[in-house]
Amino acid sequence: MIKTPLQALATTTPHQAFTADVHFLGEVNALTVMELIRVLGPISRAELARQTLLKPAALSGLVRYLLQEGLVIECEETRSGSQGGRPARLLRMNAASKTILGIDFEPDHLRVALTDLGGAILNYRQLAVDRNHTPDEAFRLVESMVREMGGHRHQLAGVGVSCAGLLDQERGILLGSTNLPKWKNVPIREEIEKRFKAPTIVGRSIHQAAWSEHWFRDRDDHGKTLLITLRTGIGFALVDNGVVYNGSQQFDGELGHTLIDLDGPLCECGRRGCLESFISPASITRRIREKMARGTGRELEFLVASDREADPEMVYRMAKEGNATCMEIVNDLVYYLAIGIGNLVNLLNPNRVVLCGAIEMVNEDLLCSLRRELERHCLPHSWKALEIRLSRHAERSALMGAAMQAAQHHITSIIRNQPSG
Repeated sequence: MIKTPLQALATTTPHQAFTADVHFLGEVNALTVMELIRVLGPISRAELARQTLLKPAALSGLVRYLLQEGLVIECEETRSGSQGGRPARLLRMNAASKTILGIDFEPDHLRVALTDLGGAILNYRQLAVDRNHTPDEAFRLVESMVREMGGHRHQLAGVGVSCAGLLDQERGILLGSTNLPKWKNVPIREEIEKRFKAPTIVGRSIHQAAWSEHWFRDRDDHGKTLLITLRTGIGFALVDNGVVYNGSQQFDGELGHTLIDLDGPLCECGRRGCLESFISPASITRRIREKMARGTGRELEFLVASDREADPEMVYRMAKEGNATCMEIVNDLVYYLAIGIGNLVNLLNPNRVVLCGAIEMVNEDLLCSLRRELERHCLPHSWKALEIRLSRHAERSALMGAAMQAAQHHITSIIRNQPSG
């Protein structure tokens, strides 16, 4: 049976959690049924009964409510050959019934997508931006991108937002971000709801990317998933059977600031030897300049001209094309990355490790190199059954996770309004 995450349980009061009245149990059962239909659909009522162990009358009532609210629709079973009898009426999610807007505020990019309720992308835009832009500039750009996609013609069921930094998630306020210097105490939820007139969910990019992996999981993906993101920095999130781990004040996952070498280079955080100081754009720039000072890597001078930081995606691309200097730099990055991920694998013993980030950086070549290096840093028992793969949505992972958080919020709000009894 699929273990279903019940996010509603995470927002109940202690009194609700322990008294579990009939209405509350109805919400839990309805969320369970809805999740099973979403993941396994098209699915028969008989299979739903087997999966949930609910009594026929209770299951019929829940399915009837989901059909009435338009969250679920019926379809006929397709049969091969000349089987007799009436085709079964199967249930599947009514994904096309609603439109969701996803927004990803990354320091160097703005990403926007319109999706259906199930996560199919209806339209998508991406724009390179300067990390010194102001919040107002970013909000105006988002409005323009959504208009360009025709989003103003849709009645949005919800908006999901992804952002990097320290976040007051309850109020939807970005308190600050190292990589967005002009973003201080920004009321993101208030601004987005004012512009798009739809309920808005705001979350940290690392958590949204993790939710994306859970939402779009294979039906047999259970257990613990360790998500590693290579974006402006390096972070991680843990998904345990559908629950994304959140630290105190939602601040966690700073893999880039775990210590690798006490005597290592100075990190932006002020300490020495952080993982990020070995694999960040500043680190790549430093390595290129060191090689140029020794008389090698002159062909890379254009990457660091005018005191700018090297573009990691360009370095990865040139390594893939066979540039010896870039290959050496990338091999060093993989070595340090494997140390950081290996420490996490030995600590947490996950079922799988998923890498996500820009496609030029996080690709099959990197995955193969990392897999070879990672085995050296993992304990045999932790390594034995470990799955390592690329994210399904690459650099769009946080964006899609944000959109699907909004979709889940919409589904949950409808189910919570069901009549009791």
